[in-house]
Amino acid sequence: MNHEVAGSRHINAISARLGLRAPQRESLEILARIAELVPLSKQYDLDALLFAVRAEFSSVDEFERDFPSLCFALATGVGKTRLMGAFISYLQPGQGYSPFLCIGSQPDYI
Repeated sequence: MNHEVAGSRHINAISARLGLRAPQRESLEILARIAELVPLSKQYDLDALLFAVRAEFSSVDEFERDFPSLCFALATGVGKTRLMGAFISYLQPGQGYSPFLCIGSQPDYI
């Protein structure tokens, strides 16, 4: 991955603790970099946030909502539920974001 991420010790700890595979770790690094680029708050300029994200990640076209939103496309069976846990582990203590609402397609996920 070419994007320099601050807090890589935190990412390393989460990756080791959760046993993240390479695609999961890369997604966590992307989330961490985006969190650096666009600190979220209740007051934001959506166009400015999108511009900042596009500057680093040219594949991002839009947020698809009236708020910053991201979608990570991973293969079946790669561990998206575990990745969600890694995202929460990164964002909650390290970045101070909370609470979280997690919605899964199967009732036994959460």
